[in-house]
Amino acid sequence: MASIMTNTSAMTALQTLRRVTGDLETTQDRISTGLKVNNAKDNAAYWSIATTMKADVAGFKAVKESLELGSGTTNTASVASKNIVENLQTLKARVIAGQTNGVDKSLIQNDVDQLVKLIKGAAADASFNGDNLLRVTYSNDGTAKDKNVAILASLSRSDGSVDPSYIEFQRQDMRVESIVGKATIEQQVDSTNATKAKVDIKLGAPGDTFIDGQNLGLGSLTLTVTKEDGSKADVTVDLSAQTYDTDLATTQGNIATAVNTALTAAGGDFQVAFTGDTLTFTDQDKNTDGNFTAQVSGLWVGSKESDAFGGLADLTQIDVVNNSKKSLEVINKLLDSAIGKASVIGSIENRVSVQNDFVSKLTDSMNKGIGALVDADMNEESSRLQALQVQQQLAIQALSIANQGPQNILSLFR
Repeated sequence: MASIMTNTSAMTALQTLRRVTGDLETTQDRISTGLKVNNAKDNAAYWSIATTMKADVAGFKAVKESLELGSGTTNTASVASKNIVENLQTLKARVIAGQTNGVDKSLIQNDVDQLVKLIKGAAADASFNGDNLLRVTYSNDGTAKDKNVAILASLSRSDGSVDPSYIEFQRQDMRVESIVGKATIEQQVDSTNATKAKVDIKLGAPGDTFIDGQNLGLGSLTLTVTKEDGSKADVTVDLSAQTYDTDLATTQGNIATAVNTALTAAGGDFQVAFTGDTLTFTDQDKNTDGNFTAQVSGLWVGSKESDAFGGLADLTQIDVVNNSKKSLEVINKLLDSAIGKASVIGSIENRVSVQNDFVSKLTDSMNKGIGALVDADMNEESSRLQALQVQQQLAIQALSIANQGPQNILSLFR
């Protein structure tokens, strides 16, 4: 029905134009943003999921940064620990060479001292961003303060909460710091000289290295006493309970008393006292022919890891000139210990690397999933844009034609 009051054709054409224009605006928005879901009104469910996942991706980026920092730290420690093991292997060869009679042991000892310095430097330099996995610090009671290490490794979502997970391990102390110096054995030459043995125990000035009541970190002092009849007695003195007193003389006196008590029980009459920082053993008895009745050999002061002693502290006592046999025994133990510590660092280095690779792949997968939900297909949107532009032109023409209808009716009355 033709009417000048209601132009049905124009209304239909206008509705079509509005629809096409709206679709065209949507398509243009997708092309300009690259997203088919740009806000909640586009698709509330997908927008909510994508927004939550984007927050997770941002969290995993922080995890990756943590892993990359951890990777740098473990890589540095791994390189240093490998260098330490290699130098210890060389050091062991030097100590073995020092077991041979007729060689110039002082020259060998010079090589030993230089290798110890290299090992000490490697452990000290294994720091990345101020963090050294080969160094542990201790509290006054002797417990480690920072031995445990945790590297942020992942995030897990459950019941609306996000829980972090960590790669946890312990620092491997490979410091060479020690308050104990080399043990020196003065073998008996004739009856006019006392048989002596001594070892430097550098306790430091009062209030300097330690505070009152702090455990020294000493372990056990071991030595062998050879008596007049040729019999030998192995002596072990437990010094682990010794603590530092601000009165240095008290600390030294307690150590000397503990050692003297053990020696007396073993049948050796020695005067044990500190001279400066040196604990000296002097045989006191002579038999009828003027010879001294006892002799000390194999003197060694063991240690426990503490602020005063690093994990490789016993290296400072390696002495092929005066104590070659004990030095060989100790270097074997230290090498085994260093290999074990280096293995731990290497395992953690590998674990961090694997986790870093996993997080990278996981983040890529999450981004791919988010893209599938909200990203626009640009090929599809480009084709749709062209089609909608044609539809818009046709709708405009149809509306123009429809608006001519009433004019055509009026022409009938002319």
